[in-house]
Amino acid sequence: METVLEDLRKQYTPLIVKPYFIFLISFLVLVISFLLRGFVLSGEEPHFFYRISEFIVSNGIPSYDYLSFGGRFFLYPLGTPILLFILNQLFKVSLTNLIVFIPLILGFLDLILVYLIFKKFKLSRGTLSAICYFLLLSPPLIYISNYLGYSTIPFFLNLLAFYFIVTQKSILRLVSFLIYLTLPFFGFIHVFFGMILLLFYFLKYEKLSKFFPFLAIVFVASVINLKFLTKFGFGAVSYPARDLIFAISGSYGFSIFLIFLFIFGISLIWKNGKYKNNFVYLFILINLLVLYLNFKYIVYANLILVVVAAYGLKNVYKMKWSSLLIKNLTIIILISGVIFSGFSFIHENSDVSPTPQLKNALEFLNDKTNPRDVILSHQMYGVYINSIAKRKNFVDSNSAYAPQSDTRLYTLDKLFYSKSLDFALESFSEFKISYILITPEMKNGLVWSRNNEGLLYLLKNNPDVFKMIYNNEGVEIWRIR
Repeated sequence: METVLEDLRKQYTPLIVKPYFIFLISFLVLVISFLLRGFVLSGEEPHFFYRISEFIVSNGIPSYDYLSFGGRFFLYPLGTPILLFILNQLFKVSLTNLIVFIPLILGFLDLILVYLIFKKFKLSRGTLSAICYFLLLSPPLIYISNYLGYSTIPFFLNLLAFYFIVTQKSILRLVSFLIYLTLPFFGFIHVFFGMILLLFYFLKYEKLSKFFPFLAIVFVASVINLKFLTKFGFGAVSYPARDLIFAISGSYGFSIFLIFLFIFGISLIWKNGKYKNNFVYLFILINLLVLYLNFKYIVYANLILVVVAAYGLKNVYKMKWSSLLIKNLTIIILISGVIFSGFSFIHENSDVSPTPQLKNALEFLNDKTNPRDVILSHQMYGVYINSIAKRKNFVDSNSAYAPQSDTRLYTLDKLFYSKSLDFALESFSEFKISYILITPEMKNGLVWSRNNEGLLYLLKNNPDVFKMIYNNEGVEIWRIR
């Protein structure tokens, strides 16, 4: 058994570390989700960017969002919707096609750039290929390569700009500077990663003085985001710690197997340099601190995770083992776990969202309701209510920095579970709620687990107040009389 495993390793290792094989596998893995659900507009963030970009095409850059949370100041980063607008106007490509295909293209380019960047640092082919495969199979990278999210474009720009820096060519460094200047339009956390990476790079590999011109980018970021920074500071947003682990939550958290390998990687770094590598520990610690403040930083923290995890795999391989068989099986289990995490995430995110049934209901709302009407539903449907029904939602997933978000979320929770008709009517009147959208998922654990809980009880037992005006395969719309 030991001989067979070793023979397999020697036979296939030369193939899997070759660049063309890495890039071929990368493309195939990234395209799987699209093949499963089709090349269609899907997901919350893509629908959000479609709505904002469509508005910019028709009316210009907004200062106020009339639909999210019933109305709020437009404090979203403008980088992605403006870029979509520019590409739409220049190349006459529809917004839908841009939103669908840009993530796939940039995700593939991300992996090529990561390969080229770390090749510049003369890593061994085994470590370099491990970084690429681990990144490819990590939920954060899969997510931003399948859905146009807040980090899809700026993550690529950060990699591209840093690659131009490590080439050490003057003309490319000038281009890099211009790319970094665009990052403030995507949000402060993207600027932070770019600058902290550059700072540590120049400190370790060149001269600190070369970093000083890039401080201008921090100034530009502060000016562009002045309104946001003045009101909200650095942009800290609380979130459940379980979201960081994909195996525990449904979000695009870290693979737990990569976390294990990360621990082995830190062990190897400590063993090889101990306190001489304080520079590395500080870099990792700073990035973890920013991740604690803002979940969207996970795409950058994930990049650091996979790099250290690649060294962790190297550490596991070089450790002294009492049995070669146990060693090889341990490596196989860890690698298989990473692969399983990646494909599990792909499978869980292969469904089209919103479903055809929900989309039909939202189109019904668009046709049959007044543009000023407010629709109550679970927050995960709020963006779809805005983008497809083109109506105001009561709450949505963009709760950070929304006006009275805590009050609205508290009211939503109480509305869902309270059987007090007086409270419900008072809340509907206060927030001008006209319709209620209910899905099968809400009745099966997302909100309720029984048919007579809270709001469901009120809807069924007060026909003089509530009227069902739509029902299609469990998707219901109730009008408040």
